[in-house]
Amino acid sequence: MLLPIHVVLLELIIDPTCSIVLERQPAERDIMTRPPRDPGGKIIDAPGLAKSLLQGFAVFAASFGTYFAVLQGNPRSGAPVARAMGLAVLFLCNILLVQVNSSGTDFAFQSLKRLRKDRVLWATVIGTILGLMLILYTPVSGFLKLAPLSGIQLLIVIGVSLAAVLWYEPVKLGKKLPAVSGRRGATFF
Repeated sequence: MLLPIHVVLLELIIDPTCSIVLERQPAERDIMTRPPRDPGGKIIDAPGLAKSLLQGFAVFAASFGTYFAVLQGNPRSGAPVARAMGLAVLFLCNILLVQVNSSGTDFAFQSLKRLRKDRVLWATVIGTILGLMLILYTPVSGFLKLAPLSGIQLLIVIGVSLAAVLWYEPVKLGKKLPAVSGRRGATFF
């Protein structure tokens, strides 16, 4: 699905997003009511690893599934379109994962609302989207063995990306609901 140049492009998107945006995230509102983290504890615990793996598998399934479905629909000439759609899903999922994972308790729209004035966040998001448009809708796409996407294909990419990442929002809701019924939430995720 991906050529080596596509992997380089992904690294150019993922690394700055992780380095700049996630490190700039403000502390969550309930940070002072939580017990301190165990200094002898592991950096990545089993629930954190499970969450990361599930989110990674969901993004992989969305990206590769989109690529495979488009390729099956048009095996002879569909490879550039299929590749472009799969790569676009990865780009958009990266942006969405930042918002979903910016808080363990707040929903993505709440985090986005809290960060609406953060220019670095918006520069990163807009830069990622402009970069995606540049590689899809300029002559660069031919060099990268991609094809421009139609409006319908772009809407499919957006819908698949939203589904691949926002499934975790109901998990956050599930963590909040047990507090209403008087019992502690599950800690698997």
